[in-house]
Amino acid sequence: GKNCIICQRVTIGHGRETIIGDNVMIGSNAYIAPGVRIGNNVKIGANAVVLKSIKKNSTAVGIPAKIVKK
Repeated sequence: GKNCIICQRVTIGHGRETIIGDNVMIGSNAYIAPGVRIGNNVKIGANAVVLKSIKKNSTAVGIPAKIVKK
């Protein structure tokens, strides 16, 4: 995606297609599982483990990552 900020030590899974939308911010040490789709305007907190797709205009945090704000 365009205008993405991916902080240090982020792991993005490979194998199946992982799609990251526009204006996404991924915090330090986050993990994005293979095949996950991240919508536009999403924020993912530091140390989050994203196992499911996240819809646009959301904020997700935790292990496993849960949406805390839409």
